[in-house]
Amino acid sequence: MGNTEQKIKREKWKALIAEYEKSSLSQVDFCKKNELSPAQFGYYRSTLKQKQNEFKKSNNTFVPIKINQQANINEIRLSLPNGFQCTFPVDTDALRVKELIGVLLSC
Repeated sequence: MGNTEQKIKREKWKALIAEYEKSSLSQVDFCKKNELSPAQFGYYRSTLKQKQNEFKKSNNTFVPIKINQQANINEIRLSLPNGFQCTFPVDTDALRVKELIGVLLSC
């Protein structure tokens, strides 16, 4: 299954789960009404909720930083909460730094 198909399928399940959460039906009754497998519904509900929680956690974490004043700055030194330390040339693209930080935080 391609990325586009997966995205469409995920969006379909998100919409169904949102509809269920607005309804007053039990999960079993909702699945019967919409001709869905309760096991499959439960799987997608759990998986999507877990991904949403991971996204919220990763986007709501703020870490204080210290900026040392120096006359000639040619690198950026970064210390992450997991113990990794990185040094980047000062002219490194911000998106690249963000990408690298994401990788290092996942270790």
